[in-house]
Amino acid sequence: MLKASPPAEPLVDWRSEISAGLISSLVCLPLCLACGLLVFAPLGPDYVAAGAAAGLYGGAIVGLVAAVVATSSYIVTTSRVSMALVQAGLTTTLVNDATLASQPAMIVTAIMLCLFLAGLWQVLFGLLGLTRAIKFAPHPVLTGLLNGVGMLIVISPFKPFFAAHTLWPNKPAMLVYVVALALFVLNYPAIAVWLRLPDGLRKIPGSLAGFVAGTALYYLISVPTGLDLGPIIGEIHVSFPPAMPLGAVFDGSITPELTAVLPHVVLVSLVLAIIGTVETMLAFRVAQQLDDTHIHPVRDLAAQGIANAAAALGGGIGGSAIPSVILLGYRMGGRTRWTGICVAISLLVITFALSSVLAQIPRAVFAGLLLVIGIVLFDRWNLQLLADVRHKSEPQVRRHAVYNLIVVLAVMAVTVFSSVVSGVIVGIILSCIIFVINMSRPLVRRAHLGDTLFSKRIRSADDLAILQQTGQQRAILQLEGALFFGNADDLSLRVKDLFNSTDMILLDMGAISDLDISGINALRTLRQKATEKKRRLIYCNVRPVHAAIIGNGIGHDPASPSMTQDLDSALEWMEQTMLDRSATRQGQANELTLEQIDFLDGVSANEMAELTAVMTRREFACGDTICREGDAGDRMWLILKGSVSVLLRTDGHHERRRIAGLGRGTTVGEMALVESVPRSATIVADDAVICYEFPRDGFDLILKKNPVLATRLLGNLARELTRRLRQTSQDLRVSHH
Repeated sequence: MLKASPPAEPLVDWRSEISAGLISSLVCLPLCLACGLLVFAPLGPDYVAAGAAAGLYGGAIVGLVAAVVATSSYIVTTSRVSMALVQAGLTTTLVNDATLASQPAMIVTAIMLCLFLAGLWQVLFGLLGLTRAIKFAPHPVLTGLLNGVGMLIVISPFKPFFAAHTLWPNKPAMLVYVVALALFVLNYPAIAVWLRLPDGLRKIPGSLAGFVAGTALYYLISVPTGLDLGPIIGEIHVSFPPAMPLGAVFDGSITPELTAVLPHVVLVSLVLAIIGTVETMLAFRVAQQLDDTHIHPVRDLAAQGIANAAAALGGGIGGSAIPSVILLGYRMGGRTRWTGICVAISLLVITFALSSVLAQIPRAVFAGLLLVIGIVLFDRWNLQLLADVRHKSEPQVRRHAVYNLIVVLAVMAVTVFSSVVSGVIVGIILSCIIFVINMSRPLVRRAHLGDTLFSKRIRSADDLAILQQTGQQRAILQLEGALFFGNADDLSLRVKDLFNSTDMILLDMGAISDLDISGINALRTLRQKATEKKRRLIYCNVRPVHAAIIGNGIGHDPASPSMTQDLDSALEWMEQTMLDRSATRQGQANELTLEQIDFLDGVSANEMAELTAVMTRREFACGDTICREGDAGDRMWLILKGSVSVLLRTDGHHERRRIAGLGRGTTVGEMALVESVPRSATIVADDAVICYEFPRDGFDLILKKNPVLATRLLGNLARELTRRLRQTSQDLRVSHH
């Protein structure tokens, strides 16, 4: 079998790639600085500049390595605040450790070791294909985790203002400045329109506008007025090659105190890898939605891991792909790996050439940007969830929303009041609980008896009466979920109980998502029990892969219909089998007389002769087309023997879908007597059909000669159509029960 090869790399438009890289680097710059400051902030003011340098190193290294190693695309990798927050949590924990508090250099080593291990975890995730499992993590758990991370990011800029645990901030002017800057960034598109800025300025990201405007405003206010808006970053010490904090690990000079906390470092590294992987996969999805970018999950996720490990070796902060930067690069014309390479090179140039300029940037600007990032992390799905909780008209929707809201709030609360690590652990536990609940929910979604659920085949009144009387002998169980060891016994008990009161049981497996060996054993036992009790157990809507498993595991009864047939075909088979068994049907499987047709009910012998004179006896072989969709609607047929199917052509397709079936004793095409319009469907003989053809001209003749007979026929027709409409309404009512 031929395998699809990845698309060839597009030709490089150097002007577009460089332009996309330069603009994207300006957006990444404040983000990298903010991440570095966030991670190193717990170490105190002396490490602010070191944090800024680490953020710049990290953004450049992860961007360069990921762009070179990953599949060629415009996906940009840089420092990520959510990952920085996890590292900041580790920093806080180690600073509060009495044995490590006096060893800040060793704490930095632990932070970089955590990132290095996280990179290795990501490589392992890619190689083992664990991205599939991460993608199927319950959305409420991921939302709760992101909400918690967002809340922590929102809280982090406010902590310095309330360090003394007082209601009044210690730097009120700086606090107002931070909040005002955050509001400016969040509302920049509307402000740009209101100020009638040029189109070029309107299109720049709000974070970049806030970074530039916030820095300028800081000096415009603080210099002439002397108002305390907080300190600046301060001198940034950069060197090439950068210092390697992990050198102590590789040369074996780590302290016993650091060795004691290594288990916690490993656990945090796993959490860091999970968050980085989730955010990377979400960013990949954005890229695929933009222009069907080819993503190689193993290679591209491994590239992210290698990039994070390289950043740790260079003393930088970890990162991942960012949707907003990806979107910006794409709009600027970036299409290849050179977009990411240009971003990394630009960050390196800015780091070494403009470090003295970066040192003058106020810290309050980054506090405002962090506040914005935290707010943006809140998923809009939260609003929809709250709306669903208030949705009183649909109890099922409301219950589902309440359940999801509990999960979101639980994960969010643990993340905020404990740690991100604890939030991830709670999320994993809740994922398992959700899985167990979903797998253990009742397997039988709906249960019907044969007198409440019928096939779409139109039958005579006599046949319908028989099916109504024998309906208790037919049962239909519509299954949903996974048929596995947790619910196989429940299904067995349910079916065995039905064997005591029914002759035929239909299992509709269209919504069965999985089937394990316990489910197969349960079906095998039920088949044996059905044979012992001389009952019939049949299936429908079985997926081909499950049909093969069932066939190999328990075999297939050749007397039963195909397991892959649809529900309507299975119901029709059950009904026909019951009709053939019925004592009132014995000896009546042959051709009916005209007097037995419901349409001719109440017609006298003389009137029957008049009708016979204008009708033509017709015979059709199995598969013959009686009329086609679009043909002139100028006749109807009275079926004396056999059955037909009504087929409808789907819009824009050549395939035809079966919408109804009609058996002997019924009529088809009868609307030709009411209105002369083209046929709306095709009618095909299911088997040998004998019928009488009643043309519209013949009815018009009857109407002139014997209007009483014509009126009686129209009355019978109206009664038949009413009965069919009533049956359709009943089917809809049952299907939505």
